[in-house]
Amino acid sequence: MNYLNKLIQNQMKNKFKYILAILIFFAGFSCSDDLLDKQPLDKFSEAAVWEDLNLVETYVNNQYKVLPKLGWYEWIRAYQLSVFTDEATHKYGYHGIYDYWSGVMSPSITTGIDVWRYHYEFIKGCNVFLANIDDVPISTDEEQEKKDRLKAEILTLRAWSYMDLAVRYGGVVLVTEPFSLDDDFTRTRNSFDETVAQVVSDIDVAANMLPLNYSEDKNWGRMTKGAALAIKSRMLLYAASPLFNTSGDKTKWQAAATAAKAVIDLNNYELEPDFKQIFLTNKNNEIIISRGNDAVNMDGYFEYFQIVEGLGGGIDGNGYAGGWSTTMINQDLVDAFEWSDGTSFDWDNPVDAADPYGIGANGQVDGSGNPLKTRDPRFYASVTFDGSHWINNAEVEFWVAEENNNYTLSPSDPGFRIDNSVYGNSSLGNPTRKHDCPDMSYIYRKSMDPLYNIEEEQYPRSTSWIILRYAEILLNYAEASFEAGDEATARTYLNMVRERISMPPVTASGNELRDKIRHERRIELCFETNRFYDARRWKIAYAEFNKPIKGIRIVKDKNSDTKVYNVIEYEQRLWPEQYYLQPIPQYELDKADLAQNPGYN
Repeated sequence: MNYLNKLIQNQMKNKFKYILAILIFFAGFSCSDDLLDKQPLDKFSEAAVWEDLNLVETYVNNQYKVLPKLGWYEWIRAYQLSVFTDEATHKYGYHGIYDYWSGVMSPSITTGIDVWRYHYEFIKGCNVFLANIDDVPISTDEEQEKKDRLKAEILTLRAWSYMDLAVRYGGVVLVTEPFSLDDDFTRTRNSFDETVAQVVSDIDVAANMLPLNYSEDKNWGRMTKGAALAIKSRMLLYAASPLFNTSGDKTKWQAAATAAKAVIDLNNYELEPDFKQIFLTNKNNEIIISRGNDAVNMDGYFEYFQIVEGLGGGIDGNGYAGGWSTTMINQDLVDAFEWSDGTSFDWDNPVDAADPYGIGANGQVDGSGNPLKTRDPRFYASVTFDGSHWINNAEVEFWVAEENNNYTLSPSDPGFRIDNSVYGNSSLGNPTRKHDCPDMSYIYRKSMDPLYNIEEEQYPRSTSWIILRYAEILLNYAEASFEAGDEATARTYLNMVRERISMPPVTASGNELRDKIRHERRIELCFETNRFYDARRWKIAYAEFNKPIKGIRIVKDKNSDTKVYNVIEYEQRLWPEQYYLQPIPQYELDKADLAQNPGYN
């Protein structure tokens, strides 16, 4: 089915949501961050802000909004970035996804991933702060320490913006003084390397002024020394990668390795033993940077419940949430999760094909008395699939039945007809709910709390969106070490990540080890935005993102629990090579004479 047809099909369903969103948007809403004070700045004159250190702190708190979070208006920079990769697709085509995958993204059609104006608005705020902070009066050493810390936080947030701009657009316009968004720029774009240097410079200054931790929980979520160094690690890893390091300069890989090791050597972080719980707790020792929701003050249009409804609603069988099932997972990613013994999943293996999710294991044995296999534990924490469990421990049922019980018949066969009287409760066979069930039979699960009860909890949860965590740093170090020529170190830190979830160690070397490192990032960090950047910086996106998105159709025998699994192609995609860099938006070109990225002229 092409994008236009799907857009028309979902038009009526989206109309009410869009109208309601617009009305509430213009009515005004709070943008509170968990555990960070949010006194509205518009109650004070700008001059008053720079006369009171407490108001300055409130100003800084507002700048934290630049970070992505788990929320309706913010989600395209968080989990929904997955739909712009081969990880997932979106049921209703929000964020300009149809334009993106039709290959028509351009300076005038920037789609939902355009962040140029967004970041420069926050960069302006950072620059205003830096131009005024030195004149803020203080009277004690404690106030001086606070003043320095706030300056370091702003530098780190500005570095975050320039990093995200650089890895999306390449070199950008570096502005380090206050400016108006309506200013006429006469300057040109800086190079990518100059932009990286600006990020590193800001971080190096900030890291020396930031604390390792905060003594009070109310400050959880503020930038720390580790957070600043972790941003530097990510920036230098990207800068060393093939997209930007076209000459293969190994010194850049060594710099990236050194940056990652600096975070490790802080001895301030560790891998949490329970992978699933990392994403369901606001505070743990693996989180380096996160941004939370405010559980008391409404944060925009959608609460945590609506996020659950959108991502995983309509699947519990008990009418928990009418359900939209928006983020549907690609079969290729599902297949990429290994078996728990480290072997690859293979549809051509009859044993794998008969029980692809390993849910029939549970201590059972095969005909030879060997234990049945399960999948990598991260699969069960990341993807909702047929036979898994959701709210109130209800079983998810994505299976359908065929009218004549031809359960071995492929759904692509012209004679296949879905039975609307015998069906899985969360499937397309359900006559009352099929429009809200996932067409691909997979839904996003990471960060979704299966214990959330809408009947008892009428307020949004303070569920944090994890932006950067320790496992990424270990994988950064493994990759950079490998590319710099140190395979032993690469294997050691790669296997630290695998050991946490009891996956067997990797013993590979050479190109196979590189593939293993990249595979581990794909699995460990899935749906955390990394794939959007990784596939591009490795220059594999053209090959991987042009593949069709696939799902599964599960046909059940009416007279038994026997199921047959049929892989289906859900949508074709077009990803032009110029997409390795996003286009400089036309609204910016209309104000400034900037060089456009290749392929967009």
